[in-house]
Amino acid sequence: NYVDVGTSGGVWGLERGYCLMIGGPDGAVQHLDPVFATLAPGADPGVPAPGKAAGTAPFGYLHCGPSGAGHFVKMVHNGIEYGVMAAYAEGMNILKSANAGKRQRTADAETSPLENPQYYQ
Repeated sequence: NYVDVGTSGGVWGLERGYCLMIGGPDGAVQHLDPVFATLAPGADPGVPAPGKAAGTAPFGYLHCGPSGAGHFVKMVHNGIEYGVMAAYAEGMNILKSANAGKRQRTADAETSPLENPQYYQ
């Protein structure tokens, strides 16, 4: 039986527990459940959202499917996370490159005289 476990949690996982995305045969995953429960963060003390699925997900670990599924789900998680980080970086670069607020202007929409003011009366 091959079991794979993708982990998430970074340096904070050491103290809080790691989110575990598990792949493997049902029997092997059930046999290792005490290990996963120990490594995962445990139940959130908050009130669960209505309609939230039962199972181990609220405790920080999830059996995602057959062997390889845990790392596949982790790969999808990473792809989403890296996409968000790239979007932030692009946005920050646009703001930096726009030079917004750094140029002095002698005119603006509020105080500049209108061209052809008769059209706006």
